[in-house]
Formats: sequence, structure tokens, C-alpha cells
Amino acid sequence: MPWLKLAVAALPGLAAVAAVLFTWVTVGQTKEELRLAEHGQITNRFNVAAVQHLGSESLDVRLGGIYALQRIMEDSSRDHPTIVSVLSAYVREHAPDPKGAPTGVSLRPPTDIQVAVSVLAGRNPGADAHSLVDLQSSDLRGVRLEPPPPHLVGADLAYADLRFAVWSHANLSEARLVHASLMSADLADSQLREVNLSGSTLSGTRLMRSDLRSADLTGAEPDNARLTGANLTRANLTHANLKGADLAGADLQGANLTDADLTHANLAGANLRGANHTRTKFTTEEDWSIPAPDSTESSAG
Repeated sequence: MPWLKLAVAALPGLAAVAAVLFTWVTVGQTKEELRLAEHGQITNRFNVAAVQHLGSESLDVRLGGIYALQRIMEDSSRDHPTIVSVLSAYVREHAPDPKGAPTGVSLRPPTDIQVAVSVLAGRNPGADAHSLVDLQSSDLRGVRLEPPPPHLVGADLAYADLRFAVWSHANLSEARLVHASLMSADLADSQLREVNLSGSTLSGTRLMRSDLRSADLTGAEPDNARLTGANLTRANLTHANLKGADLAGADLQGANLTDADLTHANLAGANLRGANHTRTKFTTEEDWSIPAPDSTESSAG
């Protein structure tokens, strides 16, 4: 009966193995139940915040909904892209671009729009997946984005109204700002590499020290814009209206200035090496005789 004795001796070990397997299965089931319960709670929170709160007539309730969505976005990477889309749609629907609106400098944006845009700009972009911050044709006049630096890389802001907005130090690289109105906006020290600003209005816009390398400003109107020390290396300024713009110390190496209007622009200390100035308008012929800096390095990047 050796095999029987061996089986009896092995019983405690088999029991231990069975206990471990049972515990493992139980723990797995518990984790799955907790996961499902957590997802259910998040779904309920999302429904309340997005469906009930955002649609309320009370400003306080809408603000509560926006902050609730921000918290869900931080807690659930799975729901992050959906919330980006929901908040973007909320801004577009509640702040449509009013054509011909007044341009008073005392303008203050609606509180819920201010908060919604701030939440979008302060999100973790690493969890965006395929979602896009789409604020095209939105009225964002006077919206202020405070530190940490706003992150709106690749955002769609085409035809948006950003007059008097304060977005300094923002990262708007590769953003789409086609025909956007940025009159008197503050974008100083911002990242604007490869941004599409074609046809945009930049009258009086503050762009000091901003990185505009390879930006597309075709047909833009940055007249009287402040571009002191800005990096415009390889930027496309074809047909751009730069009358009276302050380009002192700006880096325009390799920029395309074909048919651009630079009359009365301040080009003191600007680096114009390799720029295409075919049919470019200058105040005097001496504008092109301004000595360029000795260094060929970018001045803002």
C-alpha cells in the first residue's frame, strides 16, 4: 500500500494548494467586482455631472458639473477623452462666436466658460488618446489661463474670438488658429511652433519672445503686433500685414516675406539672414541694411 501512504502524506499539501487556488480565485473575483463597482460609480458621477449639472440654469450647479468632470478625468484615464470632447462641446455651444461684438478692454468672459477652458488647458494631455480640444468658432474674449502653463497642443481654434485673452506661456504648437481674432491678446513667451495662423487678426497682439518657428501666417494681419525677440525662423509670412509691428531683435532667418507689408515696422537688431523678401514692402530701402546679429542661433527657442 505504498501509494496509499504517499497519498495520505500528500493530503495536507494538496489541501494547502487548494486553499491557495481558492484564495486566488476569490481575490480575482473581488477585484473584478470592485473594478465593476468603481466603473459604475464613475458612470453615475459622469451622468450626473454631464447630463444634469451642465444643463442646469444655475451657474453654481454648472460649475459643480465642470469641476466634477475634471475630477473624473483625473481619476479615470478611460473616461478622459470623452470628457475632453464633452467640455469642448460645452464651450462651443455656450460661447458661440458673436460676429461684430464690441471690443471693450473691460470684457470679462462668463465664469463657466472661463472655468471650462481652464480645465481643458490644465488637463493631462498624455491621456487624450484620439480626443481633440475643439474650440473652433468660440467666443473666448478675455479668457485668462493661469499657471501652470496651459497645454493646448494641436487644439482647433479656427475662427475663435480670442480678443484680449491672456494666454502667456501657453503651449499652442501645431494648433489651428485659421482666421482667429487675437487682437490685443497676450501670448508672450508662448510655444507656437508650426501653428497655423493664416488669415488671423493679430493687431496689437503681444507675442514677445514667443516661439513661432515654421508657423504659417499667410495673409495674417499682425499690424502693430509686439514681436520683440520672437523666433520666426522659417515662418511663412506671405502677404502678411506687418505694418508698424515691433520686430526688434526678432529672428527671421529663412522666413518667407513674399508680398508682406513691413512699412513702419521696427526691425532694429532683427536677424534677416536668408529671408525671402520678394516684393516685400519696407518704409525705406535702408531697412534691409540693418546689421543682423552675428549669431545664427534662434533668439527665442
